[in-house]
Formats: sequence, structure tokens, C-alpha cells
Amino acid sequence: MFIETHAHLNDQAFDADRDAVLDKCLAAGVDKLVEIACLPKDWPAGEKLAAAREGCVFCAFGLHPENLEEAGPERRAELPVWLQKKCCVALGEIGLDYWWHPEQKEEQLKLLEDLLPLSVKFSKPVVFHTRNAKDVKAGDAYADLAAELKKWAFDNKKRARGVLHCFSGSRKDAQAGLDLGLLLGVNGTFTYKNNWTLRETVKMAGLQNIVLETDCPYLPVQGNRGKRNDPSYIPEIARAAAEYLGVKTEALAEATSATAAELFF
Repeated sequence: MFIETHAHLNDQAFDADRDAVLDKCLAAGVDKLVEIACLPKDWPAGEKLAAAREGCVFCAFGLHPENLEEAGPERRAELPVWLQKKCCVALGEIGLDYWWHPEQKEEQLKLLEDLLPLSVKFSKPVVFHTRNAKDVKAGDAYADLAAELKKWAFDNKKRARGVLHCFSGSRKDAQAGLDLGLLLGVNGTFTYKNNWTLRETVKMAGLQNIVLETDCPYLPVQGNRGKRNDPSYIPEIARAAAEYLGVKTEALAEATSATAAELFF
């Protein structure tokens, strides 16, 4: 069994065949997945999908840092309602993204500060979106996130309180996250030919500190670059990670699924 921890199946890329994609996902051994609804327009769609595939699809509800125009006071006030939905297993994705707009740093930090208390209030783990500026000197999102989390003193009595989704930082960034009790989200980027830094960082983190994700419809595995991604590729990501870490695919599937289940379910 595999668990997909980060999908966007309500993206318009799946409008023509969403049910078929979910059937393919189940046939591939991906028994559970977390649908990320990080824009207000996606919240009802996420709940609807989870209701249609109860026991398979669960939801994370959040406000994406790149879409500040969708994260005004009214929307922030609505989010707690969604975090109490039956299908909700996480807050997210939320975080910091300085890639395109490092000048929005202070606004994004304020949004993060406003949303983080919801994790504690509703006992939800957090799916973090974190991306540095093109020139890290213009904005180090990983360092800023770690500093913000230290303020909130995450409860390290639990094994983990969240995931650094689509991890793309340095070994230092990874270690800072691990020290806070966070996990690394491993997806198709792990398979990219020149992504040695990520592979070595995942090896450093260890099997017990990773979960599998696709971020579909984005970030397909190396052999499918340029094509639509979907959760049925989780086993391929698992095989690549298992080979690099020197373990059997079955062992990696069991370990990552147990970790994901502990965090979300």
C-alpha cells in the first residue's frame, strides 16, 4: 500500500477524467491520498471529492502564499470552518514562496503568522510550501519558516507536526526542519537526472523522515517530464527512492505509509 500525501486532483487538468485517474491510482496500489485545497474556490471541491471517494480521499485546506489576493481577512476567517470538516486531515498548503515575488516577504510572513495558530487550535498537522527567491539573498524562505516555527514551539513530543512539501532546500534546511519534527515530501523531482543534492539530502534524512507525494498534475517523474502527473506514479517514485537508499521498494512503501498514516490519519 502507498499513501499519496500531496495531490491537486481538482485542478482543471483532471476535469475530463478525474474518476478514471482515481481508479488508476487505486489499481496502482495507492490506497489513500491527501487532496490539497489551498485556494478558497477549491475548498468545496475538495470536500465533494472526499465524499465521493470516502476512505480514499482526504483533504488539507489552506491558503497558498503565492495567492495573497485570495487570502484576505474574510477568507482567513472562513478557513477554520473547513478545518473542522470530516474529511480534513491537515492545514495546508501554507508557507512562504519568494521565487517570483520576494518583495511580498512581509505579507507572506503575516499570513503564515495568522494561520499557524489554527494548527494548534484544531490539532492538525501542516503541509508547508517553501521556496526560496531565485537569488536566496533576496529571500531565504526555509530560514524564515524555521524561525517562525521556533516562535510557535511546535510540540516535539509528537514524532512530526508537518511536511516540508516538495523539499528543494539545502541539507542545512532539511536538518533544521527535521530538528523541528517535520518530514520531507519526496516527489518526482527526486528522479531528475541532475538532482543529486536532493537525493543525498533524502539519504541524510533517512527513511523514517520522508513521505511520498506527486504534487500532481505538476512535477512528473523523469521519464514523463512534460506530461501530466497523477498519483499512480507514486510507486515509481518509491522504486527510485528505494534503489537510491538501498532498501526494497516494499520496505520503503511500508515505512512511508506508516509515517504518513501516523501524521494524517
